[in-house]
Amino acid sequence: MALGISIPVEEYLRTIYHPDCDYVDGEVVERNLGEQSHGRLQGSIVRWLWDRERRFQFRTLPEVRLQVRKDRFRIPDIMLIPLEASRETIIVTPPLLCVEVLSPEDTKPRILKRIGEYFDMGVPTCWMVDPETGDAWIVTPGELTKVTDGILRAGAIEMPLAEVME
Repeated sequence: MALGISIPVEEYLRTIYHPDCDYVDGEVVERNLGEQSHGRLQGSIVRWLWDRERRFQFRTLPEVRLQVRKDRFRIPDIMLIPLEASRETIIVTPPLLCVEVLSPEDTKPRILKRIGEYFDMGVPTCWMVDPETGDAWIVTPGELTKVTDGILRAGAIEMPLAEVME
C-alpha cells in the first residue's frame, strides 16, 4: 500500500522507516507485515537456514533492502546470498533465493508481481509460504509449483516444512 509519499531515491535510501518500506517508482510503499504466525514462521525459517550456511555456502539475510531496478527497492522476508558475495549495504547482486512468508493481506497476484521483479534481476528461485494454511510453493521463472511432498527446494537446499512450521 502506497503511503502517498513521493521522494527521490536518495532520500529513501537515507531515511529509516519502522518497519522498513519498499520503494517503487518514486513512491514509498508500506509492506504487508504479518501477525504472530508470520513472525514465528519467518524466524523458524531464518534459524533453519542459519544452521546450514557453512554447509551450503550462503548467508541468510532477513528483511534487507534489495535493489531490483534503478528505481525500485524491495525487502524480501528472507534472502540468501552467496557466502563469497561482497558485503553490499543494499543488495544489488541477485540473491540465490528469496522467501516470502504470506501475511493475511497478501494476495497471490501481488506476491507474484514482487517475485517477478526478483526474477527480472536474476534470482533463480523463490519460496512462498502461508503460515496460516501450511501451504508452500516453489516459484521459478514461468513456474509456480505447490509443495506436495513437504520439502521446499532451491538447488541443493531441501528444507522440510515440518521442521519450520509450528
